[in-house]
Amino acid sequence: MMFSDKPLEQFMSGNKSRYELHFHGLVQDAVTVEPSHAKQIYQESLIQPTSIYQLPLQLADFTGRQEELECITSVLRRATSGQEFQTPIAIVTGVAGVGKSVLAVQAAYQLQSEFPDAQLYVNLRGSEGQPLDPLDVLAGFLRIWGVEDRSMPQSLSERSQLYHSVIAGKRVLIILDNARDEFQIRPLLPQCSTCAVLMTTRRQIKGLEEATIVKLPVMSEPEARSLLENFIGADAIAAEPDATQQIMAQCNYLPLALRIIGGFLRQFPDWKLADYASKLKHEKQRLAKMQLSDLSVRPSLVLSYQSLDEPSARLFRLLGLLVGVNFTADVAPRLLEVDPIIAQQSFDTLVAWQLVTPVTPGRYRFHDVVRLFVRGQLAQEEAADVRQAARLRLSCWYLEKALIVDLAINPETRRQFVQSLVKDKKDKDKDEWSTERHSLLMALYWFEIERPNILASVEWAHQAEVWDVVVSLAQNLVNFFNTHGYWKDWERTHGLALAASRELGDRAKEAQTLINLGNVYSLAGQWEKANQCYQQSLGIFKELSDRPGMAKTLNNLGNVYFQQQQNQNAIDCYQQSLSIFKELGDRNREGQTLANMGIYYARDNQPIPAVRLWQESLTKLHPNLPKFQRVAEWLKSIQGQSVETYSPAQTPQSQRLILYWGSAFILVISLIVSIVLLRG
Repeated sequence: MMFSDKPLEQFMSGNKSRYELHFHGLVQDAVTVEPSHAKQIYQESLIQPTSIYQLPLQLADFTGRQEELECITSVLRRATSGQEFQTPIAIVTGVAGVGKSVLAVQAAYQLQSEFPDAQLYVNLRGSEGQPLDPLDVLAGFLRIWGVEDRSMPQSLSERSQLYHSVIAGKRVLIILDNARDEFQIRPLLPQCSTCAVLMTTRRQIKGLEEATIVKLPVMSEPEARSLLENFIGADAIAAEPDATQQIMAQCNYLPLALRIIGGFLRQFPDWKLADYASKLKHEKQRLAKMQLSDLSVRPSLVLSYQSLDEPSARLFRLLGLLVGVNFTADVAPRLLEVDPIIAQQSFDTLVAWQLVTPVTPGRYRFHDVVRLFVRGQLAQEEAADVRQAARLRLSCWYLEKALIVDLAINPETRRQFVQSLVKDKKDKDKDEWSTERHSLLMALYWFEIERPNILASVEWAHQAEVWDVVVSLAQNLVNFFNTHGYWKDWERTHGLALAASRELGDRAKEAQTLINLGNVYSLAGQWEKANQCYQQSLGIFKELSDRPGMAKTLNNLGNVYFQQQQNQNAIDCYQQSLSIFKELGDRNREGQTLANMGIYYARDNQPIPAVRLWQESLTKLHPNLPKFQRVAEWLKSIQGQSVETYSPAQTPQSQRLILYWGSAFILVISLIVSIVLLRG
């Protein structure tokens, strides 16, 4: 038999990700949903995977700011001069609503051709209650460059170093919108002079002496007038110059307030500007007496909100329940409990009135000032039980979506799911691998961008004591969490799911949840916690006489014992698991258990039994699954030769000789024993 010259122990230590024990979890063996319904839900959820060109939509009516634009672009162009020794950084500062983000995006579009390798964008949510963790931001950036999750460093320093090495020497523009402080942005800064950083913040960022600060003032009077003209026309402005002046002054020449006013007046062309100016002045005085903040933007928000029709106003409030960075219009029917056409009309009203802003095709957001206002109205006008009911509707909606989208992530259902959606013969003839991969990327991106709302949905369902939704939603997040390494999210959601399953009194769901909870502890290297979960799960499965559940748990226990160096316990568990899977005729999981047993012997520096087990594993595993390809790679690494699908007929010559002479030896011994017995 041919083996690599490299010792197995050395190979293992240098290639940790190659020999990964397989932990059985909750998987769906078939696509059980009705195909047409699944297709509808899946297509509604489709989001193109993010690319290395991430700029948000550019405003068609961008107005003024030429001096600031020239300053920003001249600073960032230093990265293309070849004469810089450090990364050019421009920081745009200013008050809320002054147009920092809009200016940054406009500048980025002007510089697109000069940074052809990538334009990376992230809203760091620094002015909100939950700013983004730089660890998560780096993971998103690295995935864009093709770094697989199993190769993703876990610490912030290591992840930052990998990020620096990936973009080193490339011409990349990085837009860090709405930054909080130096600690949030420092790991995201490149360390090469060919890249440039454009940052926006309301705060003073200390510790970046090398950065150029661009203080963005309120709009000049001509700029403000031009912006209003974009919405209501030059004739209306010329007809009431004094009222126009009053409106601009009342909103302190802030673009956000002017846009909201323009969106409102465009919907009501019969309104006199003088009447609106009078109402705006009265509202500002009223709010000032209440000592409320954001007096430059809030009055225009109040007037627009008070003029909305009831369905649109209610949708506006209920959208404040969402915790994600942005959202899609298809949440509207669930929030309002109305026909989708009516809900879409209400959503379109909010967009037309500049209360909701498009950020990418099909996705929208609130400005953080508007979000704060919305949540205030939500708390005042919607009773606690109404808010809880709306949250629960969102939880159920996200469960319905997650159930379908997860089918495209799970390697054991993805092919069948994709094939069930593709009926057109022309589509069927396309490369299956690329179709599956595209579906996988879109599914992962949907989970990633909706992650804050989905995590909140688990919490909401738990608060509402709708236990089955908690358990099911947590279950359908496992493949996503496993792919992206979100161990904390996995542990939190399954802690809630375990409590929910016990409230239900559903022992099967409790045992299944314990398997998944044990899996995340295993992945995090918390072997004792994993052992406890699997032992509890095994006890319940035995109580229920659930043989498949017992087999899965025994395999997982074997993995834990293996990691704890309790070798005999590990082998005993593997053998019991293998026996049950054979009895059940579950060839795929039988193959996975054989693969794990092969790892045991490989790490024990026993290549011959490892090869034998892996060869047998390949006769059981489905060749289209990633697990098959991994086992084939392991064999190749040990044998130093190419490995395809293995069957007894394809066993290497030396191995066939061993099997032949072994069989002959057993036959001779049997004959001798028979003769002795006959003579006796």
